[in-house]
Amino acid sequence: MKNRVVKWVLGLLAGVGLATGLPSEAAPPAAPVPQHWISYAEMVGNQFAEWLSDPQDENVVQLHTWLQDRVLKDGQPPLQPMVARVWVGPRGLVERLDVPTVGDAGADAKVRKLLMSRPLPEPPPPDMRQPIMLQLSLDFPDSTAAR
Repeated sequence: MKNRVVKWVLGLLAGVGLATGLPSEAAPPAAPVPQHWISYAEMVGNQFAEWLSDPQDENVVQLHTWLQDRVLKDGQPPLQPMVARVWVGPRGLVERLDVPTVGDAGADAKVRKLLMSRPLPEPPPPDMRQPIMLQLSLDFPDSTAAR
């Protein structure tokens, strides 16, 4: 998976993708990433996007409101995509999540709760290296786009 970023936008609030950096000139060529690792990372990204865009979840609604207020009322720029490092345990639970702050402790807590409070549909492959690096983009839907 050379110099490739897999990114897809799913749901109303989140776009999540497998994040890979460009290799350093001095670094030796990396071994190809096994397809089953890529497939698992894509599944995790899809699941995160679903959880972060569930309009039935009160945490999602509150996070969406905060994001919208931040941009529309406070005049701040939209959040830049960020790289999340994710460690998934053998039962499919996110055991550790390293993600940059969004600048608000309450919003940070909601993101963590949404991504760590329930198991993924399947555990990671036993041979998969962790952490899984995902590109996370938090946004709110543009209500003018429907017009």
